[in-house]
Amino acid sequence: MHPGPERIREPSPLRGRQLPRLGHLPHAAQQLAKNLCNDAWVAGYNGCSAHRRGAYVRPVAKVTHDPTEPIMRALLALAAAAALLISVGCSKQPVVPQANLRIQMTDAAGPYDAVNLVVTEVAVHLESGDTLSSWEVLDVGASTYDLTTLRNGVFATLATGLVPPGHYTQLRLKLGAGSNVVVGGVTCPLVVPSGMQSGYKLVGEFDVPATGLIELALDFDALRSIHQTGSGKYMLRPTVRVMPMYDVGAITGRVVPDSTEAWVCAIAGTDTVATTLPAIDGRFTLTPLAAGTYDVAIHPTGAWRDTTIAGVGVVAQQISALGDIQLTAK
Repeated sequence: MHPGPERIREPSPLRGRQLPRLGHLPHAAQQLAKNLCNDAWVAGYNGCSAHRRGAYVRPVAKVTHDPTEPIMRALLALAAAAALLISVGCSKQPVVPQANLRIQMTDAAGPYDAVNLVVTEVAVHLESGDTLSSWEVLDVGASTYDLTTLRNGVFATLATGLVPPGHYTQLRLKLGAGSNVVVGGVTCPLVVPSGMQSGYKLVGEFDVPATGLIELALDFDALRSIHQTGSGKYMLRPTVRVMPMYDVGAITGRVVPDSTEAWVCAIAGTDTVATTLPAIDGRFTLTPLAAGTYDVAIHPTGAWRDTTIAGVGVVAQQISALGDIQLTAK
């Protein structure tokens, strides 16, 4: 009886194979990767070796190419990617707390029809870091601001953003091309030396809590910030007070007669801290003011005498209302 063709057992595709080293992955990731690898090898082998279903004759020529190799490589890559995703998902990343910072800008009065500043960047500096890398850049709102519209308690949101908690000591303001000042109906370019490249660094300390919202007030003094040169050019050297809103209060009042043009100032000692021009109805607001005691000086034009109200107390986050202030004729 003829023995017939020799029946042999094809070696398992898993024999001699080594699973990837997964010891550094979480247990769930290891198990999923192993299962995917085993399934890949078995599926690839069964799919590409249909002749394995029955007996077959040992091939004469040696097969040098494994047809399952491309499939197994692709599935091995898929298994490794799945294991990596699980590893990342299972790892515990530290959560860095952040707080919302909002920068608000207002202006003291100046003898200008308009002062238009083109703002391109606002950043704050964390004290604990170095001078180069510890600047937190905020999201800038509208690009152009007319400072003359930001008087008597009117603020514009200059920038907002999420920043890490800590003690901050500086604010950087970068200006762009197109800033100008309008005087007597004539628009003149505003020269901003270094303000377009490195920016203006404004000194002002404030603390950011771990969470919540903190608002920062920038009190821009256009009268002291803009200078006319001998050649007639207008140059900007910013004079800006940086103060946390939770530290400031305000003084309000109304100049009578209400049609009188006047300068209204808050004075602490010999320092004129805040200045404004009353609105058409005579009402005025002096802010932001740190807690303390101020003299309110009113300097009207025309036929009215100067008036001073001494010893006006200011409390943080409160308004000190003076009511109507009657001027006397000269």
